Amino acid sequence: MSFNVTIENEIALITFDDGKVNAVGFDLIAQFNDALDKAEREAKVVVMYGGESKFCGGFDLSVMKGDDKENQIKLVAQGAKLIKRLYGFAKPVVMAAEGHSIALGAVFLLAGDLRIGKQGEVKYGLNETAIGMVLPNFWMDLAKDRLAPTSVTEALLFSRLYKGEEAVTAGYLDMALPQDKILPTAMAYAKQLKQLPASSFAESKRQLRQHTLAKMDV
Repeated sequence: MSFNVTIENEIALITFDDGKVNAVGFDLIAQFNDALDKAEREAKVVVMYGGESKFCGGFDLSVMKGDDKENQIKLVAQGAKLIKRLYGFAKPVVMAAEGHSIALGAVFLLAGDLRIGKQGEVKYGLNETAIGMVLPNFWMDLAKDRLAPTSVTEALLFSRLYKGEEAVTAGYLDMALPQDKILPTAMAYAKQLKQLPASSFAESKRQLRQHTLAKMDV
């Protein structure tokens, strides 16, 4: 996994890229939390970028399909805490998703403030029902908070995966762009968002999301 956080002009760019699907395991969660700690101290905006042509395919299957149930529970719990941290993060969080964002990858998008994805055949969505799983309550609440009401049933019960503009309509993305425009657009919005007064943004975000955050405890 190539993981990097750079802070320039008060914008923290967190880039994570394992050359595959950016599966999330214990090490990556720890790196995300360290990067967010740094952003809290030194930045005004966070941009999360999954690398060229990818974003996140979900939890590390070597753990989730392994025999150690305790380890599986621990990984999901740590992932949930990271998502809750992102959703309640006091600074603006921009997601730049050039590739598939499935399961936990889609939850990352739901936790962001501004979500920029790719036009075309890239898929975004929660596939838990289709693979015989039940979405945890704490993520169900987040999904109901962010998804369009008309899309909640097909997204959560039917495991529909959305492409490009469909994902915008459903509520996983705020805009779908050509691949070469995604990261530059994310950085351009970050420059705008850093101009917002930090204290008023943080308090407004807290008030907007406090009820959902209260239900997201693991």
